[in-house]
Amino acid sequence: VSDENAVGIMKLSDGVAPLVIVVGDPARATYVSTLLQNVKCIGKNREYVTYTGTYKGIKVSVASHGVGGGGASMAFEELITAGAKVLLRAGTCGSLQPHLREGSMVVVTGAVRRDGVTDNLTYKEYPAIAHHTIIAALEDTVKQSDVKYSTGLCVAEGCFYDGPLGNLNLFWQKTGVLAIEMECSVLFIIASLRGVRAGALLNVDNYILERLEAPANDYKPHREVVIQGNKRMCQIALEAIIKIKPEASL
Repeated sequence: VSDENAVGIMKLSDGVAPLVIVVGDPARATYVSTLLQNVKCIGKNREYVTYTGTYKGIKVSVASHGVGGGGASMAFEELITAGAKVLLRAGTCGSLQPHLREGSMVVVTGAVRRDGVTDNLTYKEYPAIAHHTIIAALEDTVKQSDVKYSTGLCVAEGCFYDGPLGNLNLFWQKTGVLAIEMECSVLFIIASLRGVRAGALLNVDNYILERLEAPANDYKPHREVVIQGNKRMCQIALEAIIKIKPEASL
């Protein structure tokens, strides 16, 4: 991508499709691009890689946003400025509930805001919720697969590794929160503030309460069950997003 006319930190050389899948990992964005037709890379800089193509005749973009709310917020803002109307996050998470193990999915309805970003955007009482049309499209699609899934809340944390303050994982488990990740609340808040729609589908890569009892080097998110789960998640996300009419009113 030529830098001369590129826009923003994502170096976008063109506008994006109204329907955009957002992922943390640039390699996952590249994988999604292989499922599209007539694909063009329209941006590549740092952790941000953006492609636009068509899926079953419908124009779709996919963009990576990296890990954590701060960098992801820049991607979400620039994608919306570039024309995104529907943003669907397809990402990994840690499970907080024992029935959701590696390769299971979570259709997110809302996110607990511990991301370290959104308190700087709006008051803490403002809710981070997914749009109902995206939740419905995801549930309709995932029900047609053989994937085990649950629908409910996640918590978006600003830190991955604990410090002296520890964590609230047991509390979130007791309150029925399904999963922990780092970006959903940022996506939902920015989408609400900017007048667009957002949602998320998450693939479980570990049961976090079990993992944190294991040695520090025992986090293994690259096992085959997780890799295959990520591929299924991306495929489900594509099938779901084309069911959504980007011009529909909020």
